[in-house]
Amino acid sequence: MSGLKSVSTSANTEVANHVARSVGPVVQARINALQVGQKMQDLPEELWHDSFRFYVKQDPNRKGGPNLRMIRLDPNKPSLTVTGYVFNKFVHPFEDRFITVREAARLQGFPDSLEFKGTLTSTQQQVGNAVPIPLARAVFESVLKFAKRKGMGSNLSALSLFSGAGGMDIGASLAQCCDMSINTMAALEVWEDACNTLQGFYGDSVQIVQRDITAIDRPLALWKSVTGSDDMPCIVFGGPPCQSFSQAGKQKGLRDGRGKLIFEFLRFVETLKPTFFVMENVSNLKGIEQGSIYRRVIKVAKELGYQVNVKKLLAADHGAPQLRWRLIFIGCRNDIGGCPSMPVPTHTATADLFGLGKYMTVGEAFAGLPKAMYSDGRRC
Repeated sequence: MSGLKSVSTSANTEVANHVARSVGPVVQARINALQVGQKMQDLPEELWHDSFRFYVKQDPNRKGGPNLRMIRLDPNKPSLTVTGYVFNKFVHPFEDRFITVREAARLQGFPDSLEFKGTLTSTQQQVGNAVPIPLARAVFESVLKFAKRKGMGSNLSALSLFSGAGGMDIGASLAQCCDMSINTMAALEVWEDACNTLQGFYGDSVQIVQRDITAIDRPLALWKSVTGSDDMPCIVFGGPPCQSFSQAGKQKGLRDGRGKLIFEFLRFVETLKPTFFVMENVSNLKGIEQGSIYRRVIKVAKELGYQVNVKKLLAADHGAPQLRWRLIFIGCRNDIGGCPSMPVPTHTATADLFGLGKYMTVGEAFAGLPKAMYSDGRRC
């Protein structure tokens, strides 16, 4: 990946981040040989990656692992999970190349107007780490519906933690229920490139704080100094890093320092005592370390005085062109009474089932994009 660092991410002036990665002859031969829906294991053996050959010898029935997820996308289906390594995973359905950051962003629901800042390595990770925006919007609209029933004000203030490139932030901004909306007043993120991307979405309307959450001893003082408000945020939301729990990683759980950051989120909840909190992570969080981390999260949230609703949701069910599962936590302070329900699906794999829309496809997501460009200015 080091070879990507000097590449401009905005070589295509028509659409930002629509730049294709150049590859060597061996990788190009694999790409050329892949048919729609095929993966590495479907290629002739002479084109197999060395790591793939090693794992097949270890376990002939193995379905996952390094370089086994290279796949040519099917234009008539949703994509598989977008990760931070789209340049090694998803091959374009019609063209013999890996997909661009912009195409991956469309699979996540990001608007074309948002430019991801940083190197190709950085921008693909920003996109891959994000929550699909249609899913985030659906979750926040469930919160707004509940708040409406409880007679709360029309504009709910919010603090965003672990904001990344803004998947949850944009979902929150799009959420609407009658006359109710969410007003994010501050966002906290340690990654400079992601902060710069997020600034492109918020402009000057939201204070973006680039700091390590573990170095913030007084969350309330930070909130007041950044927002100028004496009122607590109504919602605290965010997605603590998931790499420690993901099946795509080493699954070290709390033995990885990033795994402990989920409790930093709850520390902010403890201090700020918002009416609601919304937290997301990978669905594998429920199973890591025999479920002990998941049970501890629920236990801590309840001890802080919150009723918690948790459910694994599929992004495609809510309008994203992607078969991506996320574990969603919605917490509501006990004095409010009750807790928002999870959103019901609006889309399905089967057309016209229960009057729902059919899953959005890769082809629909990519429609209207201009031809991608290589970093040297050549059209793909």
